[in-house]
Amino acid sequence: MGLHDAHGNVREWCLDGYKRDFYLRSPRENPVVGLGADDRVVRGGGFRSSADDARSARRWQHQRTESSNDIGVRPCRTLDPP
Repeated sequence: MGLHDAHGNVREWCLDGYKRDFYLRSPRENPVVGLGADDRVVRGGGFRSSADDARSARRWQHQRTESSNDIGVRPCRTLDPP
């Protein structure tokens, strides 16, 4: 799966918790907000997003209990070479 396959259709629901100022004091490698956060991170753009927001670096805040028709997951797996 390439980077371009991850753009569009739906925003991606992530396991990371959301904290507004987390990156100001987070570790540089593999920063992860704990699951104790009330909200979750949603990344990328969906079919209702503007072109400026349809990028993998775009982070959104989303409540765990709220649903939306443009948020989903992108399951993927590594295939063994033939």
